[in-house]
Amino acid sequence: MLSYLNQGQFVMNQHSIVWDMLFIPSAITNNKSSKEVLVAIEEDITVMKPEKIMNWNTVLKGQKVSRSGFTSGLRIIFEVSNKSKEESLKLVSQLEKFSNPIIAKTNLWIAEKLPLPLDIKTKKKFPEVGKILLSVKFTHGLGYDDVKSIKSAVANQTKDTKDGLDPIREGKGSSSGLFSASTRSLLSDSYWFRIFPVRGKSINEINVNGGADGGSYQLSFDLRKGITGLVEDSENIWWNPLDPEELTLDPKLIIDMNKVLENNFDPSKFYHLNDKKNLVEKVSEIEKQQTNNIDIIDDLEYTFRRLTKGRRNIKQLTKDEGLIQGLEKGVIEREVIRPWFSTEFINCLGFFLMTRKPKYWRNGESTIELLHPYSEEIVESLKEEH
Repeated sequence: MLSYLNQGQFVMNQHSIVWDMLFIPSAITNNKSSKEVLVAIEEDITVMKPEKIMNWNTVLKGQKVSRSGFTSGLRIIFEVSNKSKEESLKLVSQLEKFSNPIIAKTNLWIAEKLPLPLDIKTKKKFPEVGKILLSVKFTHGLGYDDVKSIKSAVANQTKDTKDGLDPIREGKGSSSGLFSASTRSLLSDSYWFRIFPVRGKSINEINVNGGADGGSYQLSFDLRKGITGLVEDSENIWWNPLDPEELTLDPKLIIDMNKVLENNFDPSKFYHLNDKKNLVEKVSEIEKQQTNNIDIIDDLEYTFRRLTKGRRNIKQLTKDEGLIQGLEKGVIEREVIRPWFSTEFINCLGFFLMTRKPKYWRNGESTIELLHPYSEEIVESLKEEH
């Protein structure tokens, strides 16, 4: 489920090791390449089994995005939330030693599953620039009650997800029109993956050329222009600079963000904060058709309420936050604007995942993950108690 916090309790964010492999050019159009690599992984990686496998799904230059494409590489996911630091490092050691003639390049990431909305610790450390992974699980026709509709859903869910899951791609079936140009400008470089859960199978049994269980897009994000613009435009509206003539050992500054700015990055213009009551009701209705599980429906509605709250706090800054006359903008950016803007940015994407295609994407099974370049320090920090 899109991770969220119950009754304000802090939980440690789930995290996994992401192992990327890109094939040499001659292997990309060979349907046997993935099998060859997976057989080798089964033999050589013995510390732990992966949770799921993804294939980098690409099309040849000039072809339509919706084409099924070729596997240009593999992404292997190892869930390590409940593993010790030592177990994780032992796994990484094996991954770094692995080699195969058809693999041109490998890379390691740590994926951190984001709570929705972001908790205090996560929003404080959320980066201005980075990469995220938006993932959905297919319904495989759940909720339809006739064979023809089920077959149609299964046949179309991958293609429609490839078209509709990317927030920035334009064209038929795309979702870019749901977002403002300024919101889309925060995202770039989308890469499409199909998802195959392992579920206790031998790794070499996974057929990445067959039907997938879900889809995912990796995107780069850069929030700097939005954050900087809000800091600049909010001066004398949300906050007033400290008086240089007033000398005090205990400066205080009030930031009141309740006035909407005439700035295209003000979160009031984000997709999820416009009137979307009909979309929320539609998700609940579809969940009734699919499972009629009251607990799931209640959880979904609770999450929607939190996502669409559009909270605008009044905050006081003091010397404890580093407030110094003449350096107000830097403190306001770090302590107020960046965590708030990051939260609404993720809320916007979370709302999109939960409402875009509820007949194709399983309610409560979508995830947003922050990709960290691998380091031992990241592994250690993510295993600290919140």
